Amino acid sequence: VLLREVQALTLHRGQYTTSRRTAAVPQLQCTGGTAGCSRVPEVVQCYNKGWDGYDVQWQCKADLENTYRFGQIEVSCEGYDYPDDPYILRGSCSLLFRLELTEEGERRVKNSGSFGSSYYQSRKDSSDSGAGAIVIIVLLGLAFGVYKLFLSNQQPQQRFGDSDGFTRPSWQSQQAPPPPGFKSSFT
Repeated sequence: VLLREVQALTLHRGQYTTSRRTAAVPQLQCTGGTAGCSRVPEVVQCYNKGWDGYDVQWQCKADLENTYRFGQIEVSCEGYDYPDDPYILRGSCSLLFRLELTEEGERRVKNSGSFGSSYYQSRKDSSDSGAGAIVIIVLLGLAFGVYKLFLSNQQPQQRFGDSDGFTRPSWQSQQAPPPPGFKSSFT
């Protein structure tokens, strides 16, 4: 069938395309969107709205609640003899689509605030940002520990006693000679 002459396609959830050169795929494939893929329609009809010189322009309709609409759509059909063949295998078309919330759908989700897919998505996002904050705090704590251990302790610590075990007053310990075997330039 010449693709440009196909006036309408009827695609069903749970059914697969016919195939000749490639593997069969589901006729309806949701790829996400603000509404998620929980409300994939049973049947979608796509209408040929014209040719742009490169491809057919499709308009797709389905029985959707007022809260949902199609976003980005892409009708894909198997070329009969090769991938870009203008003739397609009958029954080989599938629809990839995004399901989006309408303005009414967004209002309902905000007002209900509990059981929409957007609610679960927002909860997931907030938990991800919470986990990210914890990771940043841990990394900052480690950086502070490294700083305290290696960099902030440039001055010698107070001595409580020399190697011989005797405690001297601090004025005397700073004037004491270096231990035997060391050059004075190394202290």
